[in-house]
Amino acid sequence: MALLIVLLALGLVQVWGSGGPLHRDGWFYQWQDFVYRSGLMRERQGIGFGLVVLIPVLGAAVLLVLADSIFGWLGVLLVSVPVLLYSFGRGNFNEALSAYLRAWYQGDLEAARAAAEPLLDVADMERAQSIKDAQELHPLVFRAAAYRAFERLFAVLFWFLLLGIPGAMLYRLSHLARERLAKQGQAQEESLSAVADADRFLAARWLWLIEWLPVRAMGFTLAIVGNFAGCYRAWRDHLTCKQTATEDVLEYYLEGALGGIDSSECSAGVAVSEGQRLCGAEIEGMQALLSRALLMWITLMALYGLFSN
Repeated sequence: MALLIVLLALGLVQVWGSGGPLHRDGWFYQWQDFVYRSGLMRERQGIGFGLVVLIPVLGAAVLLVLADSIFGWLGVLLVSVPVLLYSFGRGNFNEALSAYLRAWYQGDLEAARAAAEPLLDVADMERAQSIKDAQELHPLVFRAAAYRAFERLFAVLFWFLLLGIPGAMLYRLSHLARERLAKQGQAQEESLSAVADADRFLAARWLWLIEWLPVRAMGFTLAIVGNFAGCYRAWRDHLTCKQTATEDVLEYYLEGALGGIDSSECSAGVAVSEGQRLCGAEIEGMQALLSRALLMWITLMALYGLFSN
């Protein structure tokens, strides 16, 4: 059943380009604002964030149980596929990366910066605005794109396989809550309560915690589908690390998995410079690695389903 749910959800992503038709987060942001502005969480740090995330997750779990008891496996399927689609990351990752590469090959820094915006978080966007050289923009986009691919798909699938639909939704809502708190803090909204302001650090730490296992699972996968020696060395060095940010760990893994890549692997024409070809080859190599990693996860799911029966 889990494999069927994943395949249906990924199939719809291929049709739509993303889970866009189901990505309506207004209800969640209204719920988050209600919790923090109701006054119920005054001087109770952490409880508000817990309620914001856990109440909708419990609601999804109850809905799944009711669907199973009333409609059986069909009800589980009808609830699980939309919720998993909702839990996938926002935006069209491949389209944003392709637009960035086109602008990069053309040497248009402004267009490349604009195309990369969907891949960047609040802090990275500020850094990107101050960059005056395309060669400086590339490492920032590479790091951001690696994390975006991880959070929008691989982390969701990891928690879905481990905890089911509630696990997938737990990760997505944790990510949405953390991003909203970060944006509100960046804008210095006066309406943001002191408790919500304090919860910003808690949300970031919680997200790092629930990404700790999936990022290491993904790192080992990248070692198998990429340059094993280079990626395994990075995976081993950061296996028990308790401080490094998820984005940095992923960057180390991908750099190791892409070890030995050169400009000849770039698909751009001969009109671009050697530096552009090498940077483009890194992005294209990352896309190929991620596709192979996803295929490996689906294959392992199929094998588990085949031999567990």
